[in-house]
Amino acid sequence: MAILDIFKDDNEINEKAILGFASFGVLTIYGIADVITGLEGQTFVIEPIILEVFAGLTFGCFGIASYEKVANRKTDAEREKNLPGGLAPLPDDEG
Repeated sequence: MAILDIFKDDNEINEKAILGFASFGVLTIYGIADVITGLEGQTFVIEPIILEVFAGLTFGCFGIASYEKVANRKTDAEREKNLPGGLAPLPDDEG
């Protein structure tokens, strides 16, 4: 598979999951750098908007990818594999 195959509509790669994972990686690097500089007694200065954008991107990508994974199931048996407790509604005392 060539790198340009990612941009085709009929590929098998979930672009949202890849983008969410890359964004999560940036957030992880940010957190590690913040802890290391804090232990050294320095202040790690970064604009809050950058952190908020990467956090929103991560949550958005993973949320959309997860929703599509569950919503695109064709049968109840396929849906039950991803939903703990199956498709039956909760009893009145639990929900």
